Amino acid sequence: MKLSSLFRGESAVLRGNFLILTLSWVIMYSAGPIPQTYASLYYLSLGADEFLLSVIGFAGSIAIALVQFPGGYLADKHGRRWLVSTMTYGLAVGAFFFIIAPSWPFIMLGMVIQSVCAVYGPALMAMVIDSLPPENRGAGYSFQSVVTSLVLLPAPLIAQYLVLAFNFDLGMRVAYTIVMVAYFATATLRLKLKETLPPNEAASRPKIVEALREYPKSVKESIGVWRKLSKSAFYLFIASTSINGIVVSCYTYFVVYATSVLSITESQWAFVMAFMYLTIAIPGIIAGLSMDVFGRKRFLILGYLLYIPGMVLFVSADFNMLLLAFFFYGLGNMLQLNSYQVLIGDMIPRNLRGTATGCIQFFMYLVQGVLQLVAGFLYAFVSPQLPFLLLAAAAVPFAALVALKVSEPSVKEI
Repeated sequence: MKLSSLFRGESAVLRGNFLILTLSWVIMYSAGPIPQTYASLYYLSLGADEFLLSVIGFAGSIAIALVQFPGGYLADKHGRRWLVSTMTYGLAVGAFFFIIAPSWPFIMLGMVIQSVCAVYGPALMAMVIDSLPPENRGAGYSFQSVVTSLVLLPAPLIAQYLVLAFNFDLGMRVAYTIVMVAYFATATLRLKLKETLPPNEAASRPKIVEALREYPKSVKESIGVWRKLSKSAFYLFIASTSINGIVVSCYTYFVVYATSVLSITESQWAFVMAFMYLTIAIPGIIAGLSMDVFGRKRFLILGYLLYIPGMVLFVSADFNMLLLAFFFYGLGNMLQLNSYQVLIGDMIPRNLRGTATGCIQFFMYLVQGVLQLVAGFLYAFVSPQLPFLLLAAAAVPFAALVALKVSEPSVKEI
């Protein structure tokens, strides 16, 4: 595929909803990674310990999991737009608790609020897939990933400036204030989105009480959706759910391990993150353009396998080796996330995407929460290297599972 076809022609991807969503991601990803650069260190400064970091992450993951079934069900019954546009405002409200937090329980409260508002997740994923031409989905996802990687490139350096200019605590609170403003701006922009689900008799905006009443029905329909999907989709779900749970668990401890065990300074860590975002951009867009021609599965497998050198290098790295380790990790993460999203989009019919995504993300966040506790226990009480080595070890069997059990559909769902 030619790069120009991203912008021109009948199969252009950068228009309509996808353009609005890309602009909204530019705003969010310009701001969100600023405090994330040192988030775990901020939680520690508010009284959490190394194991409590995993407990905070567990609470957020479980809260997200619980809203995925109704989120998927409502996305397919009542439409995608109203969920995406309104619940983004809730993310901004949750960010306020990070700003005022006197102790780590306020962080957990803010995270739970944001997690509940992530009920729009299935609707967002369904809307993105709906809005991309099947033949250009790989390029569309990769373009979005590269754009967001480039716009978040300054974020670690901004975080570094804030903590040096204002001291660590105040600098982090300023960073979360920037996030709150960005989320409000994003929510307002998303009001311009257009519905992608065909009109139906239930397409009106539901009431909250009605949504809660429909929870058992949404769970039943979400579980039942697997009877309508291929075995390849199920195996892809198993592999991605497991590997992403381990990745998120490790992410919590990257900065803690780097600063406390590897003796990397906070300033050096900011440069490592900026280097990662910069160096994976070009390989990422090349892979995305190739994905639509050569298939998605091989890039998914490659993404898994790149975790191996990344994590093996990370556990004993100096500053220079850390740059290489996070190039492998960052590129692997981009490849596997993009490949998975495109491949699962190819496999799921439009009218089932919200429901199926809700089910997938419920189990994904449930597994993620459990694995965060496991990783926290291993890090705090056994050996801090173990979570990262676990990711490296798990990459091999899950890459094999995808290679042997997942087949790309001959006809892509529109």
